[in-house]
Amino acid sequence: MRLSYVSVSIPYRLIADNYLDFLPENILVNTTLTEVLDIGFNRLPSIPDGLFRNQTKLRALFMQRNQIRVITREMFKDLHSLEVLSVFGNPLIEIQAWLFFNTQLTNLYMFQNNFSSIGERPFATVNNTIKQVSLYGSHLTTISDVVWQDLGTNSYVAVDSTLQFAPVTCRTDLEIEQVGDGFALPVLVSKEMAKLFNKSGFSCSRPDFKVDSWRCKPCAQGHYGDAPSHACKACPAGGFYQIKTGQVADTSQPIKCQKCNNGTYVTPAAHPGISPADCTVCPTGTNKSLHAGFRACFCLDKYYRKDRFDECYPCPDEGLDCSEEYQHLLPGFWWTWEWGSNNDNYKAYQHFVVNIRSRSDSYNSSTHHFRGVVPKVHPCPRKESCLNEGDGINVTCEVGYEGWLCSECSVGYYAWFDRCNVCPKWWWFLLEVVLLLVVLAVVILVIAWDVRRNRRRGRSAVDVIFARGKILLGFYQVMGEIFSALDEIPWPNILNKFGSFLKLLEMNIVQLVISPRCYFPDFTYRIVYIEYLFGMSLIAFVMLVALCFYWVSKCYMYLAARKYTDEERIKVSSTTKQKCYLFVVMLLFVSYPGLSGVIFTLLPSGCDLFYLDENETYNSTRLRSDYFIDCQDEQHVHFNHAAEASLCYVVGFPSLLFVFLWRSNRQDKRKNSQEQPLVESSVNDPSYYSVNNPTMSTVNEDDSTLNQPHINLLNPQKQSQVDISWKSFLSGNYKAEFWYWEVVELSRKIIQTLFVLLYGPDDHFTMFATIAISVGFLLLHAYVRPMKDATDNRLQMCSLATIFLNLLAASLLLSRTGGNTGRTEVLAAILVLMNFSIIVFVIGSLSWMVMKSLWRSGCCGRMATCIAKACCWFCRHESPNREGRSRRLVMTSVGDHSLDVDEDYVERTYDDIISERCHVVE
Repeated sequence: MRLSYVSVSIPYRLIADNYLDFLPENILVNTTLTEVLDIGFNRLPSIPDGLFRNQTKLRALFMQRNQIRVITREMFKDLHSLEVLSVFGNPLIEIQAWLFFNTQLTNLYMFQNNFSSIGERPFATVNNTIKQVSLYGSHLTTISDVVWQDLGTNSYVAVDSTLQFAPVTCRTDLEIEQVGDGFALPVLVSKEMAKLFNKSGFSCSRPDFKVDSWRCKPCAQGHYGDAPSHACKACPAGGFYQIKTGQVADTSQPIKCQKCNNGTYVTPAAHPGISPADCTVCPTGTNKSLHAGFRACFCLDKYYRKDRFDECYPCPDEGLDCSEEYQHLLPGFWWTWEWGSNNDNYKAYQHFVVNIRSRSDSYNSSTHHFRGVVPKVHPCPRKESCLNEGDGINVTCEVGYEGWLCSECSVGYYAWFDRCNVCPKWWWFLLEVVLLLVVLAVVILVIAWDVRRNRRRGRSAVDVIFARGKILLGFYQVMGEIFSALDEIPWPNILNKFGSFLKLLEMNIVQLVISPRCYFPDFTYRIVYIEYLFGMSLIAFVMLVALCFYWVSKCYMYLAARKYTDEERIKVSSTTKQKCYLFVVMLLFVSYPGLSGVIFTLLPSGCDLFYLDENETYNSTRLRSDYFIDCQDEQHVHFNHAAEASLCYVVGFPSLLFVFLWRSNRQDKRKNSQEQPLVESSVNDPSYYSVNNPTMSTVNEDDSTLNQPHINLLNPQKQSQVDISWKSFLSGNYKAEFWYWEVVELSRKIIQTLFVLLYGPDDHFTMFATIAISVGFLLLHAYVRPMKDATDNRLQMCSLATIFLNLLAASLLLSRTGGNTGRTEVLAAILVLMNFSIIVFVIGSLSWMVMKSLWRSGCCGRMATCIAKACCWFCRHESPNREGRSRRLVMTSVGDHSLDVDEDYVERTYDDIISERCHVVE
């Protein structure tokens, strides 16, 4: 069977732009092309000689934009009707003589090749038909004069201006033009071909709608053909230019532009660059050792810019990160864009950041510069709260934090230990309140029990607790205020945690209760306002309760007049009055430092001025203790006036205590002078000896009343009738001549934190004054030693010295002179140990006091007897057959003993008790 092949005649065959790298020689067998064959825009390295065999009717052949290096006469042997040949954009190195002789060529496009030589008669055809020849872009230096003789009548030739010698010919009808790199000769093609040319470095248009041909012009200098957009695209501003025409991008080079030298760029005004002369030196602050890219060179490290094509500026020292060439926040810092008349400033910067972060030419050219102002940067009080994730132009707070400086707790969180914690369930809040009330009730009951039972010579347990508790409370009240006011200091982590613990021991009653926002989300009243209102209300409440209790007692005595004599009524009335005084003085004494601190906080000096923009045009005044509060707000102005009026309480309370103590001391002296001679009183009472009078007898202050052997804290019998009163609470632990010293201590608590609360820690004079005051009180106390008990004096000295060292460390950290981190941590550890030593000392001394009392009361003796009895029983059963001399302990019967033993029995030594209860039998 014989196969028959049918020849097919078609006008067009378009296989361009298919990434072809090989064509078989027989691909056109049995196919007759009558118009156009387009195999351009592929990757063909060569063309088979027999590919166009028998294609005698083909009129146009397009082979541009391939990798063809050689074309031979054999290829064109059968192309008798060929009129248009396009082989531009190939690496052709030679045009052979008589190459196109068998064709009818009229237009020959061979520009942008790599010709090194041209044969003597390359343009010869049978009838001398060639009318147009494009040879530019190949940088030929020599062309033989005989090559022009075969051109048709009135032909046009475009060659490079790089020829060493101008073309010479006797023909006057020829136009031979020497052109430069910017020359672009249009090409006439069909509509179908125009679509391909648009993707291949040409810009095509239809000059006359009556003619079915398109005029395609190579992309001009400074431009390149972009296949996706089917158009010529300008070389981007930055480090790019294009000196050639008709260039087209490909996958290996998406931007078909030449690069400027390192450290130079083309400005937006000069782009698109068409020569190296358009590349200018990059501006100040840029890295000139690298290629400019799509900007005016990259900024140096720690530099930023406000214009993609302008200079770079040094990054500010604190709070800003200038990586990626724009200012954005570091973790631990805060700014706000909410200032000015509109929000256009923020939007403009946001668009600029998107622009500057782009590393390609896809940026929006209308946003390549920022003409606005960035905000002013402020450090966050708690650096961990300001995360600043993402692009860094917006503040991002840690979960649970929000608001100004990320210092406010979000809904569902409450503030505790300077942190925002998740709100507990409602029953936990109730349990907390109940426990607080139980603790207060237990303290009151213990005090009442001790006052009632321990009426004796010397000091009761409550006396000791009051004396050392006041020292402990005063220390932690001062330190708590210092750590709270100096929260902007970069304390080491361990000291920050300790400062949070001090806030608890500061006895700020309001902060002991969970924030109401946990249970009332719409509750917006600020804590500092609640503290002020609570503190002022507490004063009124305490005085009102005391007054009501006193009058109720008087009314009861009046109604029960028959049951009491006049003397008893006077005595009960006096006792009730003293209890009321004690109740008022104790509660106001404890709450006074905290309330005074709140009052100072609400004064105008408690506000900080924050500039909102880098030019310091806009500002806001915020309360230092609660940055949510605007000091210009009407509500705060009212509280400000109330705080100014409340300064009367700050000054009046210690002044009133001084007056009361002075009158009471004067009355006691008058009374003592009437009852007994002053000389006898001075001899019998060591507290009357003055430390400033060297002529008087020396008193050993180490002989504390707690160490006197005749005192039993657990046995209330045979004691004197001395009650705890408001006066003993204030001056009972001081020597007689220093009856006023508790008022001095009360003032010290306020004065030591006064400047820090009023003016903040940033002022160096504030820290100097605070340290100077601390040193002054330390020296004063060391000189006068106002306390009766030497242990109390040492404890107070230790607390004052620790306060001074903490302030000294704060001043060193504020100086920001740097230093070894390890040494800073060691310093922090030492300070923490010293701070904790105060409470450890108090607890230890009270524990030792209780143990001694238990020992002297016989409780430890009974325990020792039981242990001895057990040992005897063990020895008797362990070695009953041991030879030699042995001793046997016979224990006497031990009866039950009451805790209430007489004083003579208590003063007996442990050896006497043991010898009485056991004897040695040989």
